[in-house]
Amino acid sequence: MKDTPRHISDIQKKIILSKTNEERSLMGAEMIDSVYQMIRDRIIEEKPGLSKREINAEMFLRYYQNEFSEQEKEKIIASIKSG
Repeated sequence: MKDTPRHISDIQKKIILSKTNEERSLMGAEMIDSVYQMIRDRIIEEKPGLSKREINAEMFLRYYQNEFSEQEKEKIIASIKSG
């Protein structure tokens, strides 16, 4: 999605490139953590009352739903839920 005006995008790029590699890495890590937390919060909102292991199984499905066969996913989910 490209809904940011070009001049704003150029300013953002300039700001990002002015940061050190370490600062950019930390920004990326913070973004990943934020997305993880948003997905986790959404699962809890959609399915209240899940245990921590059940939430982790749902997280796995959100991230890797297209990466494994149904049989593989069932085995992985069973492993997550059993601890």
